[in-house]
Amino acid sequence: TTEASYGMCPRCYAKKVKLARIPPRVHLVICPNCGVVKHKNIWKEETFDKAIKTLVENTLSISSELTEKTVSISCKSKGKNLYLCNVTVTGLLKNHEVTEQHSVEVVIDKQLCRRCSRKAGHYFEAILQIRAEKREPTDKEIQSIVTEVKENITELEKQGKQVFITEIVPVKGGVDLYMSDKGFTQKMMQMLHYRFGGKTKITAKQSGMKDGKQQYRMTYLVRLPHYQKGDLLAQNEQLFYLKSIERGKPQLVDLSNWDEVSFEPKAMGYLTVVGGHTMIKEAVVVSQTSDEAQILDPDTLYTRDVKKPKQVTLGKTTRIVKWRDRIYLFPYENL
Repeated sequence: TTEASYGMCPRCYAKKVKLARIPPRVHLVICPNCGVVKHKNIWKEETFDKAIKTLVENTLSISSELTEKTVSISCKSKGKNLYLCNVTVTGLLKNHEVTEQHSVEVVIDKQLCRRCSRKAGHYFEAILQIRAEKREPTDKEIQSIVTEVKENITELEKQGKQVFITEIVPVKGGVDLYMSDKGFTQKMMQMLHYRFGGKTKITAKQSGMKDGKQQYRMTYLVRLPHYQKGDLLAQNEQLFYLKSIERGKPQLVDLSNWDEVSFEPKAMGYLTVVGGHTMIKEAVVVSQTSDEAQILDPDTLYTRDVKKPKQVTLGKTTRIVKWRDRIYLFPYENL
């Protein structure tokens, strides 16, 4: 015997009653510019195939009488902005397997997302200014900073956050990045200061009223220090190589003894940049002892005696730095 529903067995009951319902037509909103999809007023980055199936699943209503249910969806294009989706619903109705077939048309509606709409209107809330102390930022520094900003934006986009760079404007002394979100811009200023050191400054400018409140456009300045990784710096008769900048604090190597020393950023004002990687040259090692090496000066081709800062065995060639008629052995094979 089988349990009856309204005087019918489960199989006949399933034929008489719809266990799943879906409207004949639904609409999927997609941004024509970047392709993000709108679900319940929230823009999300999704593949088209996943987006259309998610919409159909969310629109589908299945009776609670059906247990162990599975849904299969296949969609085919019927035109430029129209798709037909066939939906198969399978489950158990009082321990009897039942299957229902449904179809739904999905109309593709085009609408600019908030991000693209704002970008098209050159919307911005803040400016990230990149400058440098007593010099201009190098192309390498600017490219590195822009890449870091874009990578952080990509991570936010994965979370559904709509942040973007409106415009990148080269200016005298650096570059300005016009940003859509002031909170993100402030975070980037802090991250760049942590990475490079230097100084920061925040200024605000009135930009109008919104909902009765004064609005401000913010400017976040990052002024890079007068030094950068790979520089050679001098203090009196000492010569240092700037190995790295960690948490804004310069890590230097004294080329006279190869000792590593950490400087406070304020103390770097007492050091003068005397050159960069172009001062590092390759020289032939003529002979060596545990304490000294005879090398061939690459400029004069004369043999010079150079003290070894540490007891190391040099190869056939070594890297050197020439400064004030002195020659220093450089401690690193690769920069």
